[in-house]
Amino acid sequence: MRTKDMTATRAFYEGVLQLPLVGTWTEAYDVIKQTPSNYVHCFFEVGDGSALGFFQFEEGMRDAPMPMPRDPYEHHVSLGVDTMETVDYFRKRIEEAGAPVEIVDHGYCYSCYTQDPNGMIVEISTIVPNGIEILEQSAQTAEADLENWLAGVREPNNKWRGKTKI
Repeated sequence: MRTKDMTATRAFYEGVLQLPLVGTWTEAYDVIKQTPSNYVHCFFEVGDGSALGFFQFEEGMRDAPMPMPRDPYEHHVSLGVDTMETVDYFRKRIEEAGAPVEIVDHGYCYSCYTQDPNGMIVEISTIVPNGIEILEQSAQTAEADLENWLAGVREPNNKWRGKTKI
């Protein structure tokens, strides 16, 4: 993802979310445009060896990053953690950093939502105590549920939303 402010991006991902900076590459060639272009590419590890990557181009080398869409369903990353207590730990860190926070009980998972400095929606989530059973049941009906949706059936099938015992 492109960013205008790598310092703010780093402060959020490394400082608030505790994702370590594991790689910084300064480049001189834009492989997409096939032109000379200076930029830095930073990677923040998400715990399993994979990483979120951000690009900041030298001023004048590319247009400013496109603004985030207003609809959060169009720009969203979800980071999984092991427990509901860990979700709450990050909720507190995000609040202390002054960012907006919303908690959602999806029924099968429990999530904390915020925005990064670029406007991207970031979710910290965990499977609830009975979530594995719920997800296993859902896997058995996933095909039929999708067929129903495509056929115009619009009744909700998530009978667990908002019912997690916290």
